[in-house]
Amino acid sequence: MKKMIIPLCLFILACNTGGTANEKQPEENTPQRPFIVGYLPAWKMPYTPQWDKITHLCIAFGIVQPDGTIDLSNVSNHKNIIKTAQDNHVKVLLSIGGGGSNNFSTALLNTAGRATLVSNLAQLINEWNLDGIDLDYEEWDGGADGASATDLLRREALEQTYKQLREKIGENKLLTAAVTASWDNGQWGYYNCFNNTMHQYLDFVSLMTYDETGPWLSSKVGQHAGWDFYTHAIQHWLNNRKLPKEKLVAGVPFYGYLFKSPGNAGDAEGVAYRDILTRFPNQDAHLKDSIGLLYYNGIETIQRKAKYCLDNELGGIMIWELSQDSSDGDKSLLNIIAKTLKP
Repeated sequence: MKKMIIPLCLFILACNTGGTANEKQPEENTPQRPFIVGYLPAWKMPYTPQWDKITHLCIAFGIVQPDGTIDLSNVSNHKNIIKTAQDNHVKVLLSIGGGGSNNFSTALLNTAGRATLVSNLAQLINEWNLDGIDLDYEEWDGGADGASATDLLRREALEQTYKQLREKIGENKLLTAAVTASWDNGQWGYYNCFNNTMHQYLDFVSLMTYDETGPWLSSKVGQHAGWDFYTHAIQHWLNNRKLPKEKLVAGVPFYGYLFKSPGNAGDAEGVAYRDILTRFPNQDAHLKDSIGLLYYNGIETIQRKAKYCLDNELGGIMIWELSQDSSDGDKSLLNIIAKTLKP
């Protein structure tokens, strides 16, 4: 795909989230907690979200270049829906990074690159009339101890990026983060890659409480977004990472993994929830979490997860990603989330 590199020159919400000393005052038509944060990736356009079912839309992804410039070629076609979303009282953020990112670290670890990135993002907010920026940084090494020596440098640089971007965009624009949600389970992971002080600069933090397993050789065959993983990750971020509960937005998947054999995770295929229902039309797939070697979250589990957020007064639910949902209202995962969080 031909990429167009656009060099642009050079998470405290409108409702009270109790983050920094300078609280933002509520704005008209600002979403109230619990939030429903939906990602929409560039490769799923054109797609029109159900505006009345979400509070925030994250456009994915702007790709960070080593010098701090941003490749916007993948997301330029999202510009047409920004005003439509805002007219429907949905806040719009550009998400940068993502799972396929590989140059983000270079920009973060270089003072000049980091300054360029911050300046570019601030200018982009104004040029595209965005409500804010979402940072999905996933370039960690991880390991048995949770973080490598280089990860510790990345962690410091990432927090500096949050701090500098907050100072640049002010308190009335959103700054959020999507983070790897693993906890200390005695195995390989990312649980020490973040610190406990970054939250002061962010309006909310979305936990990627899915992909505990998947199509990589080190994984096991089984559920990638189970209940224990979900609750343990949330408690890890509340208790160990000291994330304020009103800033914790818990992620749920609108997809599953179909494994081809019980002993080989590396051959797994990602399957959208809507396609699961199509493949298994006579098995009440929407009421299940697995069919054979296919593992996902059905409506009962999604409802249980949403209710957990409501009962524990968390910030809300994050969805990866909106276009994977069923168009059947009775089987829609987004519908059950909206009914549970905003009855």
